Amino acid sequence: MSSSRNRTSHQRRRNRVSRRDFLYVGFLGGLGISLADMLRLESRAETKKHKSKEGKAKSVIHIFLPGGIAHQESFDPKPLSPIEYRGEVTPIQTKLPGIQFSSYLGKTAQILDKVTLCRAVSHVLADHTAGVHQMFTGYRPSPAVRHPSMGSVVSHEFGPRGDLPPYICVPNKPNTSAGSGYLSTAYSPFGLGSDPGKPDFAVKDLVPPKQVNDQRLNRARNILATVNRHIERKANSEKLKSIDSFYEQAYQLITSQTARAAFNLKAEPEKVRGEYGSNAAGQRMLVARRLVEAGVRFVSMTYGSWDDHFNIAPSIKEKLPPFDQALSALINDLDRRGLLKTTLVAVTTEF
Repeated sequence: MSSSRNRTSHQRRRNRVSRRDFLYVGFLGGLGISLADMLRLESRAETKKHKSKEGKAKSVIHIFLPGGIAHQESFDPKPLSPIEYRGEVTPIQTKLPGIQFSSYLGKTAQILDKVTLCRAVSHVLADHTAGVHQMFTGYRPSPAVRHPSMGSVVSHEFGPRGDLPPYICVPNKPNTSAGSGYLSTAYSPFGLGSDPGKPDFAVKDLVPPKQVNDQRLNRARNILATVNRHIERKANSEKLKSIDSFYEQAYQLITSQTARAAFNLKAEPEKVRGEYGSNAAGQRMLVARRLVEAGVRFVSMTYGSWDDHFNIAPSIKEKLPPFDQALSALINDLDRRGLLKTTLVAVTTEF
């Protein structure tokens, strides 16, 4: 009897399909669906009740250096290596004993006690597009799955905090790898549409035309809601739902004083703006700080083009000092405001 019960229990366990078993390619092939299809079905089944538990970091500022910055010219000059491998720049001591940086990173070298240096992060993808995908999603590119970016995952898991979108790209979404992948497009990033480093910086369409007052804006919103209800009765489309969520976000941005204030660099004291630097690197990082201070969960910021194949030293000399000033100012400013404990600042590049 005991042996018979054991065999029955064992058979029942074997017949029970686990989630891990369901992901096997052979099983999916037998059902005629792909892994990507299944993940899309899962994303559609998700509710908008964000139950994920926050960690120590409440916000993330992801600073991406496209093109692949040369580490021997920046964060790892390799002074003891042969001339064929070390950089042309002069190495300097940082605040941490035994760690040296490029001389163009003098300000960042003095705040190294506030950050973590990861020199061992690498991958084997010798392609720019694939490298960008790896750094924005954490996965190698796959023909079967469109992986969501880290920002979209954060948006999906936690949702907005206040009137601002949870995921914002500064100045714009840099590439498709920064998008929502197999998740709904409702979790795509909001791009500023304008560069904070330019004197005429203004978030695109944030302020309605002068002839459009609040009454007219509300009337248009009510008309849109009526049309949407009619469409929903005729069709149940995920794309339509995503578009509707974009309209809702846009309305919140246009009508929210908090949102407008977060993008208003002119409200920042001139002394602070000067600390960051009056250039693309400085003003973009300043906007990033203002956004996380206003409640944005994930800010993805890009700066420069680092795909240097010749004239490397002159190019580094031009681009690295503004980045050095801006990054050190950002870390010090976050620390001064008590935000460094709850904000993860990550600097990455392609290779």
